[in-house]
Amino acid sequence: MASPPEPTTDSLSFFVVYMSHHIKPSSVGCYLSGICNSLEPYYPNVRAVRAAPIVSCSLAGMKKLRRLQPTRRKHALEYDDLRAIIATLPINPSHNELLFVTMLLTGFHSLLRLAELTVADTIVKCTARKLTLRHTLMMEGSRYSFTLPFHKADRFYAGNTVIIEALPRSPIDPMFHLCRYLSSRNQTFPLLPGHLLTLPALWVTTAGHPPTYSWFVSRLQNILGKDVTGHSLHSEGTTTLALAGAANNVIQGMG
Repeated sequence: MASPPEPTTDSLSFFVVYMSHHIKPSSVGCYLSGICNSLEPYYPNVRAVRAAPIVSCSLAGMKKLRRLQPTRRKHALEYDDLRAIIATLPINPSHNELLFVTMLLTGFHSLLRLAELTVADTIVKCTARKLTLRHTLMMEGSRYSFTLPFHKADRFYAGNTVIIEALPRSPIDPMFHLCRYLSSRNQTFPLLPGHLLTLPALWVTTAGHPPTYSWFVSRLQNILGKDVTGHSLHSEGTTTLALAGAANNVIQGMG
């Protein structure tokens, strides 16, 4: 009686394609693990065959081709969305409205994630070391900058300086809206005698607290709908730079 054929990369690859037409492709990987476990006593190199690039690529390709649920991505903010949000501002916007728009434009143009502009909704996750402080804000000619004290990629807690260029005569000029917000901030929270700074944080709501993640997202979704999230700031800013021809290392350095 002839012995069964030894498993090869081609036979396992064909098995992946065949089985993916009958069961979920995500389950085929479990089948392969069971097969390798059963055949290993007879074919010691079966796991090396399973790890071959053609087998792995076949499985990955079938997962994409035969996926049961399409990938749903949240809407990334575009320039038209920014203009639409600016257009919703009344003639005399409130302090919170100015704060929201300024944070939106600052985050968009500097590729900041919303978590780097706001504080967490859960008190136990809040930390003062992540707050952007008012005294770090510098305005020089056609740009402004501030210190981002901490972010998830900052392993040495050195912080980063965020620099944002103005867009003169543009409705989404971040410098223009920052100046309006600062004017409102100074009127809402004037300096007290003997105090260098009433509130240390740069971003402060009317209640005198740094804005939370949900505070910002709720306002964003009230205007643009539920299809946008906080990450929409970072993703579209990145996409805009890529379409403008910015090098990948430049985009990665900014984000």
